[in-house]
Formats: sequence, structure tokens, C-alpha cells
Amino acid sequence: MTRRRPILWASAALLAVFAYDAVVRPALGGLVALPLVPGGLKVLTLILTLFSVAHAWYSLGGRGTAIFFWLSALISWGYEQVGVMTGLVFGAYHYTDYLGPKLGDVPLLIPLAWFMMIYPSYVTANLIGAGRAEVTGGGVRGLIGLAAISAVVMTAWDLVIDPILSGPSARAWIWETGGPYFGIPIQNYWGWLLTTFSVYLAYRWLSRGWAGDGLAQSRADSVAWTLPVAAYGLMLLADLLSGAAPAGLVVIGPIAMGVPLVVAVGRILGRSCRRRGDGGIERSGVRGKRPRRPFPESRT
Repeated sequence: MTRRRPILWASAALLAVFAYDAVVRPALGGLVALPLVPGGLKVLTLILTLFSVAHAWYSLGGRGTAIFFWLSALISWGYEQVGVMTGLVFGAYHYTDYLGPKLGDVPLLIPLAWFMMIYPSYVTANLIGAGRAEVTGGGVRGLIGLAAISAVVMTAWDLVIDPILSGPSARAWIWETGGPYFGIPIQNYWGWLLTTFSVYLAYRWLSRGWAGDGLAQSRADSVAWTLPVAAYGLMLLADLLSGAAPAGLVVIGPIAMGVPLVVAVGRILGRSCRRRGDGGIERSGVRGKRPRRPFPESRT
């Protein structure tokens, strides 16, 4: 993994730029005027997408990243296009010109935005469900279980971002029939669960065929694990500090996204503590038992 370290530092730099413009600058807006990163939402989306691609490249390798990215882009675009045309997936809606050029009826930025958060949610869900940042192999039940956890973690973010981008300040898309959740139909969230579950299950199924190319499970890489989890948390803060969030999201957001965030951080801290303990045992010449994995590694 040493040769990939520059990719890791590049991902950290991209995340720092996002954190500065989307979190630090608005948080300090009333105290000091800080320079603005030009381009607004579109540029910030691209920056965070590049972060996810770079970190995935570090942790999954080039092949894994390419497969994950294109599965995410194609599946999400397909569901979105069918959704806009028929209203069957997310409910009846259509995109405005707010997010720029479109492929069919879907802005090109949308498939990028899906991977932007699909990858941090993937790492967060792995930590929650398996206690590790990267999971390869495993039986069918394990793959389905982790895909389901990933879909819930990802959909929790949509509980926060959809009321903002479909709200009066942005109008990136318009709900034609409305709904009970800040004007959003509940069907939208079933559609998100379906879309994200499809992406995660497809990737996890394909990736079980290779091993050894993933994130090294070393104590040094505990720092690397924190970056996607931090991205998940920074997205929550950025949404709440956007100035366009409905008042109710101040309560809903920290609960919906805060719970998986806290559990994932706890897994990272717990694993770091166990590795320090294992290191002490190994130096004394005694090997500890390998901890039991929460999901079976044998194929069914």
C-alpha cells in the first residue's frame, strides 16, 4: 500500500478543501470573511466525488474503483431516468436546469453525486456491520446484510439533502405531487433504498472474486479509515450550515446520520485499541486468537 500513499494524501487534500468551503467558511461567516471556492454546489460536488474516487483507488485498487464507480453511475442513472419518465421509483418528479446539462432527463452531475456518497457510506457500513473498512469474500447472507446496512446508511443522508435541494432555495428538482416529508413523497426513500441496495449488492457480489487488493488492515491504516467516515459527517454539517435547511433538519439530521457515524467511529476506536493490545501480546511471543467475524467468510 506504500506506493498508493500519494493517492491517500491527495484524497485528504480534496476533503480538506471541501471541509473549508462547505463547513469552516459558513461556520465562521459571521466572524470573518474567508475566500470562496468558485463554482458553488457543482464544484463542491466534483471535489467530493474526486475525494471518493481517490480514496477508493487507495483502498480498493484501480480495478475495484472502476467497477464500483461505473456500477454506481450506470445503475443510479438508470433508476433516475426510469423514475423521471414513469414516477415508479422515487415518485413523480422532474429535474430543473439547476444542476446543469442532462443525459436524457437526468443531470450529468447526479451519477457523480451518487458515487460521491455511495463510497463513504460503503466504508461506514462496513465498519458498522463487520468492524472493518473493507470486506471481501463472504457468503450470500453476509453480502446481502452488508448491502442492506449500506443502503440504510446512504438513505439516511437523503433524509437531509433532499429537503434542501428540492426546497425553495434550490429547486434542483420538483415533486409533482408533493408528500408529507418537507413536501417529499415517502416513496422517494423506498426508491433510494432500492437503488443503493442494487449498487452495493452488485459491487459486493462482483468483488468477492478478488482479495488482497483492498485496504491493508493495519494500525497505520486506521487513519485512512477515518477519511470516508469524516466525509459522511462533513456532509451532514455542510447541509445543516447551507442556510437552506428547514428547521426540522437540525433535529432529524444529527439523529439519522449521527447514529451510523457514532457507531462507525466507535468501531475505529475499538479496533485501534485492540490492535495496540494485540501488538503487546505479539511482542511477548504469544499470539492471540483471531476475533470472530460477524459475517461468514465462506461462500454458500
